[in-house]
Amino acid sequence: MSPVRDLHPSLTGYLHQRLSAFQDGFRHNLALLGPVGSGKTTLLQQVLSDSTARVVKIACPLQRDSVPGFVKRFATATLRGALGLAEASAIPHTAEAARQLERYSSGHLQAEAFVHALDLIPVLHRELNQPCVLVLDEFLHLDDLGLSHAFHELGKRVMTWPFAMFWVSSSADCRARVILRERLQLLFGQFELLTLGPVETAAATAWMQQECPALAHGADLSRFLLHWIGSSPWYLSLFLRRMHELTRLKRGQKATEAMLIETCWDVLGSPDGPLHQWCAAQVGRIVQQRHGPLAREALIAVAQGARTTQAIAQRYGSRRHLSEALQLLVEHDMVQRKGACWVIPDQLLTCWLASGAGSSQGLHDRHAAQIAFQQALWAIWTQWMEAAGQSLAVRIERLFSQFDDETVSLDHKTGRLPAFHQMNYQPTPRAEESYLVAEGEERRWCCLVHEGRLDESGIAAFEQFCGSQVPRPSRKIVVARAGLELNAKLLAKEANMWVWEPEDVSLLCLLYGQPPLSRE
Repeated sequence: MSPVRDLHPSLTGYLHQRLSAFQDGFRHNLALLGPVGSGKTTLLQQVLSDSTARVVKIACPLQRDSVPGFVKRFATATLRGALGLAEASAIPHTAEAARQLERYSSGHLQAEAFVHALDLIPVLHRELNQPCVLVLDEFLHLDDLGLSHAFHELGKRVMTWPFAMFWVSSSADCRARVILRERLQLLFGQFELLTLGPVETAAATAWMQQECPALAHGADLSRFLLHWIGSSPWYLSLFLRRMHELTRLKRGQKATEAMLIETCWDVLGSPDGPLHQWCAAQVGRIVQQRHGPLAREALIAVAQGARTTQAIAQRYGSRRHLSEALQLLVEHDMVQRKGACWVIPDQLLTCWLASGAGSSQGLHDRHAAQIAFQQALWAIWTQWMEAAGQSLAVRIERLFSQFDDETVSLDHKTGRLPAFHQMNYQPTPRAEESYLVAEGEERRWCCLVHEGRLDESGIAAFEQFCGSQVPRPSRKIVVARAGLELNAKLLAKEANMWVWEPEDVSLLCLLYGQPPLSRE
């Protein structure tokens, strides 16, 4: 496989802007979060290597390590960053300070060693008189050094070094947010929190067709893979590699549905598959901990459609220790809680769990496991194909029909989704819009559904429509496939409308067993 190209060009452009602004004196600390395989490290490396900003770029990937190991790694990264901007003869004091760190190689005075390693940065800054960008990849490994004050010491420098911009990344979303919120969000060192989302469609499609040319004749397959596992370039690369191998073995020129199913089995369903082993390792890591076996059962229940704690308890037969088990899953980023509902953000892991691919029975009866897995994949593919051909209005109406008094968190607010017994569409001023009126037990909701990007005039017309309704709606919902323009969003908020972004609708789709919205 060739190197993964830039699959997040918009975010890449933003990071380049931050670097350029920093050399002009505008410091903007960033925290980049995303699951393993989402491309954080590749993205940061590309930005640093391609940037022409006149700054010292220090990239230090962290690992589970001892303090002497960290000191050596940090000193090496600092010197490498300096030599990217100047000759070795220009940094004699920095080189000498790095040599002095060798006295800590025996492991004594670990706290002092950690502090002195960090303090290489101001020495380098004084010598080169250039601002420094310090990238700490997987920064939570600082906690593994066994130093109670590691984040405190880092935080002090974030707050007091105006010449240094800090970029940190982590694959542990939940834990990283806690550390950033409680130990690093300081008065003069706030971090902007960025979550690495799905790859951008145009860039990813070009890369996929480059790695597996047969996909150039299978547009639906490309879109499905992006829809299903587009948040992980690593997942995609494994699928593309195997699909390309199958294409060559079968001497085919076009990727087919059957080839997709076979690829999924080879990579994910089969016990020999790399992603099967990855999923098994993630679940196995949970099982080894306290309440881990119950956490595994809860995870499977969520994958099979249990949305609430009560529904999970009904499948398990008891609520005993269930809250501790669910919290364990949250801390390991395997589930997310949205209001009173639970969701597994990784669709591939959901498929693996729901299909029974990880069960011990499947390991003993490989043929039966393959049939069950392939049937599950065909169901996912069929549902996606059906949903891809439906309008947004049809998707929203179907969601409304499934609401059953669940409480969810959307648009930074928590609300209840009541059961509706009647729904109908009303005339709208524009063809690309639909007004859905839903009636429930003493509940009346009005929903504006827009197929494109919604502007202010659409919000104003919808507000006028809601004002004409008798009785007045208790909720006003706004949904647009491409989101809302900024002024439209402000106007909607002022009118007390509940705005559901495309990501919110996709979350609801996952909660109610529907394919998320496809990205165009």
